[in-house]
Amino acid sequence: MGNIGLIVLREYRQRVRATSFRVTTAIGFVLILGLAFAPTILNSIQSATGGGTVAVVDPGKNLSPTLRNALPGKLPNGEPQTKIVAVQSKSSAEKGVKNGEYEGALIPSSGGKETSFVYRSPQPGTEADKLRGALSSIAAEQRLRGLGLDNQKIAGVFAPASLRVEATGGAPTGQEFQTRFWLVYVLVFMLYLTVVQYGNMVAMSVIGEKSSRITEIMTASVRPLDQMTGKILGVGLLGLTQYAVWIAAGLIALLIDRLRSGQGSDRGADLAAVSPGVLLLFALCFVLGFLLYAAMLAGLGSLLSRTEDAQQSMMPVFMLLMGGFVLTFVAMANPNGTPAVVGSFIPFFSPLVVFARAVLGSPPAWQVALSLLLLSATVAVATWAAARIYRIGVLMYGKRPSLIEASRLVWKGGN
Repeated sequence: MGNIGLIVLREYRQRVRATSFRVTTAIGFVLILGLAFAPTILNSIQSATGGGTVAVVDPGKNLSPTLRNALPGKLPNGEPQTKIVAVQSKSSAEKGVKNGEYEGALIPSSGGKETSFVYRSPQPGTEADKLRGALSSIAAEQRLRGLGLDNQKIAGVFAPASLRVEATGGAPTGQEFQTRFWLVYVLVFMLYLTVVQYGNMVAMSVIGEKSSRITEIMTASVRPLDQMTGKILGVGLLGLTQYAVWIAAGLIALLIDRLRSGQGSDRGADLAAVSPGVLLLFALCFVLGFLLYAAMLAGLGSLLSRTEDAQQSMMPVFMLLMGGFVLTFVAMANPNGTPAVVGSFIPFFSPLVVFARAVLGSPPAWQVALSLLLLSATVAVATWAAARIYRIGVLMYGKRPSLIEASRLVWKGGN
């Protein structure tokens, strides 16, 4: 095993045995697995607590049954989210609201032209909006019946229009788009958090060994380039280990959800919409994005002797990453818009942006290929520059170099 392999193994073993890593990995596993049971738990709580109760002044009990049927929303146990109770008088309804028996009271005027909703302060909740919509629907039906329309014709009036949605260029629509949208949302967060957490771990590892003078001993027998490469790959392997555990938990949660809801259920995401090409593209963007930012952070970390200087020095790198993160949400809203197209050709943004464009939109194949080519070339240049900085930086102590001094190290690194 070469020097790089030994350093990878050392970095991986040292960190995978850490209590913090094991605890965070276990917590993530439990939380992800808990998502499979979250709907059942929430439904049980919602069924147990029930919905709001609204009193309706309806002595003849003519309005309350119609209103009860017109209100949207059902609890998991089949009961309506808003419970309608008919009362005989306005005074009894208002008294019930004041005593906390009802969340609100619906009080029709004597002339029938206006209806009041009295609610218990300080919050009306969503009951007023539900009641307004239901009353509007009832009033419209009554007007149509007054014009001589029967129930069948009234149902035809309120029937929604049929609209088939199609996209040009093979872009996803409907359920497939929703599946891909949430896939992009989750994976973009994964990539962002990976770079922040594990890229920062690479830099801190370099700074820690440099401040403890371990680097000076290692440099006598191991090339600085091998040290940097080993650290990046070792920490990257650590991240993949953690994600493998979490992905396993996600697959178990998905299996439990499918078994509970039934194979024929339309609920949830359809993973059949996720093609192998999408997963391959994510793997490329994930690996290249991590290598790019990890190399930059390793090079910067080699210039620092104290962890106190790390945050300020690494802030420009994280600002670049944040810019790509924000631009990705623009690309998710409009994958073929000018900001998304331009951002996919900027290597510091493209790991996030080009993935969102390719999955949610229909960019030309040459644009995706060119974006990945530019990103790969930038990774190579960033690794070359970071290695030259690392070669001299790990042996520099004292004042933190300026940006101009760091750029000079790139050219002096091979001399």
